Amino acid sequence: MTWSQPSPPSGPQSGPGSTERAEWVRGGTTLFPAGRVADRVSTVLLLAAGALLTLLTLVIGIIAVVSATAGCDAATGCSPGRFLGGAAIAVGGSFVIGVATVVLAVGAWVRRRTSWWIAALGFVLAIVVVTWGGVVFAQATDPATGAGQVTALPLH
Repeated sequence: MTWSQPSPPSGPQSGPGSTERAEWVRGGTTLFPAGRVADRVSTVLLLAAGALLTLLTLVIGIIAVVSATAGCDAATGCSPGRFLGGAAIAVGGSFVIGVATVVLAVGAWVRRRTSWWIAALGFVLAIVVVTWGGVVFAQATDPATGAGQVTALPLH
């Protein structure tokens, strides 16, 4: 069965092509067919959760980089590049995965396929990338790795 508009029947409205045409008119003209509402709603909710995760990671990443690099200089052996790298991995990776997930989910909608699993996989991958970026950021503060040191500024 195709989702392109079938050719109109040449004779009366009942015949070999009439059921296919009626089915196309009933469900082939919308991205939200009645039988797929739960799939579409769950997909949209998972995509929104991924977007919220990306926004929260962006805000937290900015605050963390600013506060971590405040006491970071060459004299202490600290490099702000790892802080920026960890935040960039978390935010950038989550954003790229989110865009790819939206494109694939809309593509599944157009092809009339289920799409909730695409959004779920994208959300899990976004969590993995945010965690990876957080680990890189945390390693920049760990003196045991020798990557750098962060010390509190003295209050005078």
